[in-house]
Amino acid sequence: MDTLLSLIIGLVLGVVFVIWDHKKGQKWYKRWFDLTHKERLPEGTDVTFIRNQPFSKRLVPAVLITGIFMYATWWLGSLNPLVTMLHGVIALAAVLVGFYTGPFIAKKLPKGLAKANETLKKIDALEADLSAKEVPTKTIEPEKKEAPAKKENKKDDDWRKGVQDFLDK
Repeated sequence: MDTLLSLIIGLVLGVVFVIWDHKKGQKWYKRWFDLTHKERLPEGTDVTFIRNQPFSKRLVPAVLITGIFMYATWWLGSLNPLVTMLHGVIALAAVLVGFYTGPFIAKKLPKGLAKANETLKKIDALEADLSAKEVPTKTIEPEKKEAPAKKENKKDDDWRKGVQDFLDK
């Protein structure tokens, strides 16, 4: 696996995890916190696996994501374990960068999708308007030709006669 590819995949994994964490992370974090601690997570706390966490707590999901990805890469690709670990370090750094850049992308994503959706709706309305207007079309009928008269001599239809005439010249 190329170094640049592991960097790009790590960044994408980090951003995707941040987007997931932004949508469902609070509910999952509350479940995990309630299972692992004696006291329950106070209501109204805005904490997820990534949001409002220090670097040390962001490192744990990053290591887990990178470890699973690199194990799958090593297992499916039959790569050298040392090279896979080196690519894992690069991917880990990219996942952490994705954790920090992901909130900016997550904030921009719904706005960008809303603008694209509005544009697509306008295009659909224009297409519907154009298809509703009937454009008068002039139909052109092909000229009717009379069928050629049938030849009585079948030898004239034989292509070999034409070739023979050409060769005789």
